[in-house]
Amino acid sequence: MNGFSPSTHLVLTIAAPLIGAGIAWVLGSRGVAAVRQSAAVTTLVTLGLAGWLVLRYLAEPGTAAGLPYALSEVPWLTEGIFDVRFSLGLDGLSLWMFALAALLSVTAVFVSWDAITDRPVGFYVLLLVLEAAMLGVFAARDVILFYVFFEFTLVPLFFLIGIWGHEERRRAAVKFFIYTLAGSVLTFLGLLAIVLWHASHANVVTFDIEALVDGTTIHPLPMTAAGGWLQMVVFLALLAGFAVKVPIVPLHTWLPLAHVEAPTGGSVDLAGVLLKLGIYGFLRFSMPMLPEATAVAAPWLFGLGVAGIIYGALVALVQTDLKRLVAYSSVSHMGYIVMGLFALTPVATEGVNLQLVNHGLSSAGLFALVGMIYERFHTRNIASLGGIASRAPWLAVFFMLFTFSSIGLPGLNGFVGEFMILLGAFQRAWSGVSPAWQFAYLVMALLAVAGVVLGAWYMLWAVERVLFGTSREPPRGGQDSGQDAADHGHAAATADRCDLRWHEVVALAPLAVFVLWIGLAPGTFLRPAAVAVQRATAAPAAAFTARMQADSTGTAVQASTP
Repeated sequence: MNGFSPSTHLVLTIAAPLIGAGIAWVLGSRGVAAVRQSAAVTTLVTLGLAGWLVLRYLAEPGTAAGLPYALSEVPWLTEGIFDVRFSLGLDGLSLWMFALAALLSVTAVFVSWDAITDRPVGFYVLLLVLEAAMLGVFAARDVILFYVFFEFTLVPLFFLIGIWGHEERRRAAVKFFIYTLAGSVLTFLGLLAIVLWHASHANVVTFDIEALVDGTTIHPLPMTAAGGWLQMVVFLALLAGFAVKVPIVPLHTWLPLAHVEAPTGGSVDLAGVLLKLGIYGFLRFSMPMLPEATAVAAPWLFGLGVAGIIYGALVALVQTDLKRLVAYSSVSHMGYIVMGLFALTPVATEGVNLQLVNHGLSSAGLFALVGMIYERFHTRNIASLGGIASRAPWLAVFFMLFTFSSIGLPGLNGFVGEFMILLGAFQRAWSGVSPAWQFAYLVMALLAVAGVVLGAWYMLWAVERVLFGTSREPPRGGQDSGQDAADHGHAAATADRCDLRWHEVVALAPLAVFVLWIGLAPGTFLRPAAVAVQRATAAPAAAFTARMQADSTGTAVQASTP
């Protein structure tokens, strides 16, 4: 069964979408059907390869101890003092996000099945290239390779939004690109500073992520005035790129516009995978390499996470556009993940790693369903919808399932992650901070609980208005609320064909399975990642505890010096 090595298996999984993109390009002359069928087969094959790789990972004894798996290294630039390698591998931090990228790519193709009729070759080729970039960024174990994949996710999505989006698609694409590119350039400069600091002690310019983590543990970047506060400066540089990606309020303004204007397939990948790159970057780079700076910034980022929870929920509550409502709900739910990450407690950070997957499933499902509703009724205006459940019962079932997942109903995936994050936040507030910080942390933790109530309010209110009551369908062929009069490659679907079609069931059913699976058996997904998550967050958690203890006793913290 395992006829080839794990490293070959990993490379094949990442290469499969690129091969499929080439095939789709060649088949372009045969029409829309051939291209989309080719894209569907490619994503299904890639998902099969990724699923098989995950099973092999789980069966490997060493992975339970946090060891990387399927390591593949090819010299790239190894002349003189440089050591840059094409290095790939999986560990507990990347395993589930790698699998989620493969799963949601299937959803992205099938939700676009009837929606994309204009220039389908370009659309599906870009979607497959985006899949390869998403898989690659979670498997990269070299800084240069990570950055190449990290940046390469921007290009396909820029064109997907700019060409196949809605009325303000060009403005949305440009804003998305400028925000994320500007932040990621600063991130690259920060990573380069870490590389050069390590080189000054190791006499070799290596970009190997594991070597840099070990090197900065032995020779930490300085956190003193004499050392120019280098560790904090580098942390802020990394923060610029990762915070935009999440996005952390107030750097979120590109996200709602990008979601609203993107085609449904693009929104699925953006919400489900690409927003998670910022959190992954914190776990992979900032926390293990810059622990003391992370400890200093943690209270403020914890607070920004809570601000995002409340702000996103309140703005979602007043939205009249269903897709914009789901976009702001993403801002709110990503706030929980930021808060949990910088609570720096084991239970919260493990919950964060699980919640990355949970939010990916629920938000992708909701964006897919909003796209399906728009195809049928040509409006996203909540006031113009209603009574859909009586005409499309299966669509309503899936919409309610992903809504309950999003608001954290017990028994579904969202409950487990949010509960762990809130538990970790209250642990930190009650016993993990100095008296000077305790009141502030308790208030912020209570506000996060209020965010759960607000989340249930805006989502259930939307469900009530959209799915139930009297139908308020706009006139056939008319446009509503000034929404895009031109389809821009989106085929019309009459309201008579109202319930889910086969390809839409294929897009949603796998997500629903995992929503239930994670909710009922979360240990299946928590155990493989536990050691890697704890290892990544142990140093900043220890540094934060030391700072709080010093604050309580009035003593100075011993900062890192060069």
